[in-house]
Amino acid sequence: MSDPIGGNGGVGQSASNGTPGATASGPPRPRRPLGAVITSAIDGTRTLVRKQVELAKIEMTEAVSVRAKGAGMMVGAAVMGLFALGFAAAAGSVALDLVLPAWAANLIVAVVFVAIAGVLALIGRNAIRNAPTTPERTQDTLKEDARWARQQIAR
Repeated sequence: MSDPIGGNGGVGQSASNGTPGATASGPPRPRRPLGAVITSAIDGTRTLVRKQVELAKIEMTEAVSVRAKGAGMMVGAAVMGLFALGFAAAAGSVALDLVLPAWAANLIVAVVFVAIAGVLALIGRNAIRNAPTTPERTQDTLKEDARWARQQIAR
């Protein structure tokens, strides 16, 4: 008895030449023992899970690195802000003692430090906000693997 596709799965007599086990497309395909198929599937799954974990670790390391750089910028901004505060304080005290030149110079330096601190704070904030929060490549490959597995099961 033959299936609707025209073959018989390599079992019994072939419709093409009547020989047992031969098919119209060529020699019979050897059947793997069920234990070998299960072992192969388990090994493949094990390897796949290891690779997915490895990819997730790489992505999370990259995300942490970006956030650490952003945090470093924020720390730099805080340090610059402290310098600016120190110069502003110095400028205020000098302004009381002297009429113009010393405090004006100190105030200009403080404004420059404030500007630098503001730029560093904005860069750091943007770096932290734009860092990926999820391992996107890992999620994509997991979806692909799930699709592949469903196709393999459907065969």
